[in-house]
Amino acid sequence: MNEKALPSFADDFIQDLTEKDRQPSTIKRYTYDLLDFFEWLEINSGTRSFEAWKNLTPAMIEQFFTYLIKKRDYKVRTVRRIYSVLKQLALSHSHSVKTHAIFSYSPPDLKQTALQTSEWISYNEEKILISTISSLHGLSEKQQQVRPHFSGRNELIIRFFLSYGLSLKETAQLTMHDIRFEKNELIIENHDRSRRIVHLSKSDKQLAYGYYSTIPEPVRPRLYSSDPFFVAYDFQRGTFRWSYEADQPKALTEIAIQKMLRLEVARAGLRKGISAQHLRNTYILRNLIKKIDIDTLVQNLGFRNPLSLQRYFYTIKFMPKKNLNLLLPEDYM
Repeated sequence: MNEKALPSFADDFIQDLTEKDRQPSTIKRYTYDLLDFFEWLEINSGTRSFEAWKNLTPAMIEQFFTYLIKKRDYKVRTVRRIYSVLKQLALSHSHSVKTHAIFSYSPPDLKQTALQTSEWISYNEEKILISTISSLHGLSEKQQQVRPHFSGRNELIIRFFLSYGLSLKETAQLTMHDIRFEKNELIIENHDRSRRIVHLSKSDKQLAYGYYSTIPEPVRPRLYSSDPFFVAYDFQRGTFRWSYEADQPKALTEIAIQKMLRLEVARAGLRKGISAQHLRNTYILRNLIKKIDIDTLVQNLGFRNPLSLQRYFYTIKFMPKKNLNLLLPEDYM
């Protein structure tokens, strides 16, 4: 650690704590943490000034804590303590810095709990669900007539959760701007407004284009437009829906996707409660079992840093082997 003095505004904060009769051990710990942070700040921005502190971005805060976790191998308790120190420093200058990037950071949970077996699905359950979607099992004669129009859409949505780890919100918000049939790609906007590219398999690209082609041309989403990619279906009229207010196909909402999944799960005879989050959990657990590169997985999911995977690491660590075997095909294990 660099032994340079704290910048004056941080030193004022320490002096204020001293005047409030904080324990000497606490003062020493706070001072050490702040010196450590401002050393990092100077290395990464060239200065430890108040301006540099004030103008920190959420991305830089994420970078700092990722550095502590991955390079320093700091424990969750230590990370949370340093976060608290920086947050208190920001609050002590709230009169001059109304909002600070430290408030955008979510420290890891101190107590880890494993996912329950009910919070993911087995490979066998996946096979049953996918095969049921493409079948006419349990459908009335009228339902059988319209089923080919949207069965591909339903299967594709579920594959987006299971095979690519998309969230419910990301899936519902997909537009024709975001899909590149010619490149087998999806463009997904992350929480921080950055974007990531999802590479579709050849078969899933064909499934996507097949669904798109089943939509009648008058109500079909327009290529490279803001039209929604997943379109609602009108069962009474037997066609896809159009929003006259928005002058575009009517988007399949998050609520509608959740309902669709519940109906498909029920028709497949699977347990109640399987949701989009359960399918995304399955994607993450499977990739951890396969030992995919962690940075790649974080990027694929649009997470800010590996901390978001802590609960999944914990789950894998304590999961019985019989449950690990359920997540993947028998020939893989």
